Amino acid sequence: MLTKERSRNIIIVGGYGSGKTTAAIEIMGSRPFILMQANDISLKDIYSYPKTHGIIIEDVHFKPDKVNILNIMYNNQNVILTSLNEKDVPKPIINMCTRKRLGREDKRQKNIKELAPNSNNLIDLNKSVFDINMELLKCKNRAAVLLLLKHNKVPDIQILSWIQPNVNINHISFADSIMRRWSINYFYEILAYSLSGYHSGKPKFPKRYSFSPVPKICGKLGLKHKDSYLVKLFIEDDEYKKWATTQLSSDECKILGLKKERRRKISTSKTKTLGEF
Repeated sequence: MLTKERSRNIIIVGGYGSGKTTAAIEIMGSRPFILMQANDISLKDIYSYPKTHGIIIEDVHFKPDKVNILNIMYNNQNVILTSLNEKDVPKPIINMCTRKRLGREDKRQKNIKELAPNSNNLIDLNKSVFDINMELLKCKNRAAVLLLLKHNKVPDIQILSWIQPNVNINHISFADSIMRRWSINYFYEILAYSLSGYHSGKPKFPKRYSFSPVPKICGKLGLKHKDSYLVKLFIEDDEYKKWATTQLSSDECKILGLKKERRRKISTSKTKTLGEF
């Protein structure tokens, strides 16, 4: 049962059929509560909802309404969330929660094992690009990796950017060369069997690089790319500023904070001939 002394809400993480909702209801105990989906928050006015009542928000990993969920969590300490994983939950939400992870072998799997002891374990094919990247690098069953790629239909550029920091470029060069030339399934097959699954060590992740258009603008103004920091000083001069607006487009002027004068349209009146009357 939740108590007033608890300062953080709870997020229950577990696979399909692991009993997340049942666990959330058990934690609520005798406290009245409402249950809703994270992508369809029905409680818009949290201020009219009793603070002593609980709230269960399910599937926070799938398109959560972050603004309304955070507003609920700020104003009610009796909130329990459920999710398939932690990675897809927005960071501001998970930082406000105490995490509770359920066991890997769920109740549904236990029931199946009782009826069919020799059956295979259930496999969830819905994976994030992070999980698929780890399977590509470390899973030795390449047929299973190929199944994951085809099921999730990961964009070719995205999965290559995740793999590239961890492997020799020669291993994926052929897959990169056939990209967009043949079917996407053929690309997945070449990529899956280009690697062996014996990657060791901590995987590296792609970095996002910031792009600044200022050096390119400097080239139009006759400056070198390394002198881009001088542009702000130069545009303080009115004459230079006026000249710069003539060399740059309206979008480039906005980047530097310049106002480009619009060209006035000159209307010319045509004298009508006798036949036009």
